Amino acid sequence: MNQIVAALGMLALPILVFFGGAEIMNRLSHRQPAREKPLNRRFHYDIGDVQRVWGAFDRAGLRAELRVLELDLVFPFLYGGALAASLLLAWNALGRPFAALLIVAPVGITLLADWTENLVQMQQLRRFLDGAALEEPRIRIASAATAVKLTFFYASWLGLFTLVSLLFVRVLR
Repeated sequence: MNQIVAALGMLALPILVFFGGAEIMNRLSHRQPAREKPLNRRFHYDIGDVQRVWGAFDRAGLRAELRVLELDLVFPFLYGGALAASLLLAWNALGRPFAALLIVAPVGITLLADWTENLVQMQQLRRFLDGAALEEPRIRIASAATAVKLTFFYASWLGLFTLVSLLFVRVLR
């Protein structure tokens, strides 16, 4: 029974950190609800998508988006740390069946891609606020970074669900 509670905790920790942290960031930034799917949740976007998303906000909304991007430079440490900790706990509970690098590398790639996405978007959003043209090559970099972030984020979660499922199978035998 204790092993089942521990396994559930391994799932709950990163879920709580991720969703709780996202809610705190939104409140701290006074972010307005977006009319369209946010850029950081799209596997692809182009300069037209960025102009449409950011163009839907007034100046206060754009400044709130900038604050979210600034806060999102710290947030990956929190959700990445919680996700890596849960992955490592599950991996350890299973007897360390493979190299730990296979667990932490996808999380690390997620974090690097997230920072790349945020830094490029911050630079472009500042240009947008100043009335300067967005730079298509940089938007492509941000879009690619977002796709990499989402891919490895979901891969990390799939890894966690797989490891925890294996723990459940072991306990319920």
